[in-house]
Amino acid sequence: MATHDTMNNDDLRSLLGTSNMENEIVINEDDYNQEKEPGPNYLLDNREHINKTTKVSWILVITTISTSLGCSIPAGYNTGVVNAPAEILKQWCNETIVHRYAVQFSPAQLDGLWSILVSVFLIGGIIGGVAGGKLANVLGRKGTLKLIYLINLLSGILFFSSKSLAHVEIFFIARLLSGLSAGLTMTMVPMYLLELSPANKSGLFGVMFTVGLNFGVVLSQFLGLGNILGNESSWHYLFSLYGGLVLLAVPTLKLIPESPKYLYTIRNEHSKALSELSNLRGMPISDISWELENLLVSSERWTLRKVINEPTSRKAIIITCIIMLGQQLSGINAVFYYSTSIFRNAGMSTAGAQYGNLGAGVINFIVTILSTTFIDNFGRKTLLLFSSTICVFMLTALMISMILSSIGTIPGISYLLIVFVIGYVLFYGLGLGPIPFFIGSELTDVGPRPIIMSAMSVANWSGNFLVGLTFPFVNLVLKQYSFLPFIVFTVFLIIFTWKVVPETKQSLSQQSADNE
Repeated sequence: MATHDTMNNDDLRSLLGTSNMENEIVINEDDYNQEKEPGPNYLLDNREHINKTTKVSWILVITTISTSLGCSIPAGYNTGVVNAPAEILKQWCNETIVHRYAVQFSPAQLDGLWSILVSVFLIGGIIGGVAGGKLANVLGRKGTLKLIYLINLLSGILFFSSKSLAHVEIFFIARLLSGLSAGLTMTMVPMYLLELSPANKSGLFGVMFTVGLNFGVVLSQFLGLGNILGNESSWHYLFSLYGGLVLLAVPTLKLIPESPKYLYTIRNEHSKALSELSNLRGMPISDISWELENLLVSSERWTLRKVINEPTSRKAIIITCIIMLGQQLSGINAVFYYSTSIFRNAGMSTAGAQYGNLGAGVINFIVTILSTTFIDNFGRKTLLLFSSTICVFMLTALMISMILSSIGTIPGISYLLIVFVIGYVLFYGLGLGPIPFFIGSELTDVGPRPIIMSAMSVANWSGNFLVGLTFPFVNLVLKQYSFLPFIVFTVFLIIFTWKVVPETKQSLSQQSADNE
């Protein structure tokens, strides 16, 4: 990477259009001293001796655990918790309405009410996604985290009290708040962890959000089993249990830092940013100031209009939203929807099919954890293409097997269905699952990043809502061919990724240049 004796703002903006831009610009010492505000020069006299590598500190580890307990796990937990105890909750809703209002709902009306209680979580997620970018800049990254923790605690209390107070309305509000929190979480946490992570570990900490999310889903599926908490006497414990995890995370708020990059670029608090970065890395300011010196500081406020009008950020927001919609329209929710019936057709009991569905979720969680060990060794684009391609193969094989199974001419075909379900979940977790959540943060600079991540969150919840709304009708019309739309969408995602999406992982040559 070349250095320049003279570099104007247009040059800087041009360079900032590249991927992983926060680590690609090298400014020489004269430029640094000329462009920074007056104050102490924290750089060493001989900058060639600065070791431009950083390690993962204990503060970063605590921050990752805290955001998982307080944000990511609750978001995943509330996503998956409604599936197992659905019939029990419908019955409770019916009894509560009869008791309070002396009104008897028909089965169709009861199904409609339950659909509202389920979908209001998604509506809350969209609202949280829209608000997340604004709050991230107004309250700061840490301030928004505090708000998420508070909303999660409040929703947990409302879930717990809804049974004893016998109010469906309280349950409705709790679902809305938990969705709002999940939407804020999806906007904030991947962005926040990436801004805190060392450049060579950005993939690892980008995936940590998905690890927490998937663990929350699996935890809720496990606890929702009928012999644990998914029963008439314990469902209120099931729905509120994540509040205990949030309580564990609250004391760590004193330790976790504000994002130094946010302080530096958005707040223009350079000294505080350097102090936070020094504390985060556990290194003297003189050894880590280079992490911030290449950031573009601007007094202009980034808005959605400005993001759309600026070519680089416009491309980033389009790529981010399409990849996230592609993830949601790749069929993952449909596969989990079908998995229980597939396991039953293979000869499992109803309880065994539930455990099989739980097992598929566990596999997805384990693969996501494993991806943290190699995601920084491969390009994001490469993993996304590989994962999506294998998912298309698995979906196609699953659809063909379902068609043959309906004909009933091939013995043992139902067992192949299990293989393809597990195969799809396995390869989905390698790239298509985690990468869309953090690639938007890697495509752009700190300034427009909250808006782009907010758009990503809205795309996620909108895609989720679209699949939930249309899949029952698609399933009714297409029957054994119901996976065909998902195959088409995923093929489009592969072509789009191949033609349009840039590689955001630093190459070895870039890392070497940064270390020179």
